[in-house]
Amino acid sequence: MATFSQSGFWRGGNTLKVSMELFSKNRQRLCESLSSHPTLPSRALIILQGGMAETRNCTDHEPIFRQESFFHWCFGVIEPDFLGAIDVATGKSILFIPRLPESYVSWMGRIKEPNEFKTIYDVDFVYYTDEIENVLSHFQPTSVNDQQAQSKSITHQLPLLLVLHGLNTDSGNHCKQAHFNGIEKFHVDTTTLHPVISECRVIKTDLELEVLAYTNKISSEAHKFVMLHIKP
Repeated sequence: MATFSQSGFWRGGNTLKVSMELFSKNRQRLCESLSSHPTLPSRALIILQGGMAETRNCTDHEPIFRQESFFHWCFGVIEPDFLGAIDVATGKSILFIPRLPESYVSWMGRIKEPNEFKTIYDVDFVYYTDEIENVLSHFQPTSVNDQQAQSKSITHQLPLLLVLHGLNTDSGNHCKQAHFNGIEKFHVDTTTLHPVISECRVIKTDLELEVLAYTNKISSEAHKFVMLHIKP
């Protein structure tokens, strides 16, 4: 179970504490790479869908959740059923969280408020997933909460949505394309994002290299322990 602080999260004990700066820098690099794209309009939003909660066959048992890799690379979110948006021009980030029922409390504990997720994941704005169409329709990079700006009719200036769609050549499977109620009202680009974000993920930052060095060390120590204690 991850433990969170204002600066990041960790898995407890002597495990590495990962700063949210790692994911913020990833978003920044992605926006910088997309900004140089010659055909991209001034109002363009990256839309990513996180992994969804699933159950084992017809039961209510949920297998251990693993986040969708591109979504985790951008936001560091560990919970299921989130969506995320990033304004290419400004780098402003939005998380959309599921609106959980009150019955959730009985089984899983207190439901976190949007402002808590804003602090945990160090993003600019947090809304519920059932608000995504309205938020994106009236998105103003300087302030999503500007009521005067939201009251203006800007349907003719809806942002272009860059969604993830591409083939994983190792598995032969395609990335899950983001979807939400009302997405058909927007112009959607399915070709630009995948090659750019894939290239960004290949080139590691110093913060990512620190995580890789840690995981390599732990893996090596585990292999040495097994080899030292194994018996024929």
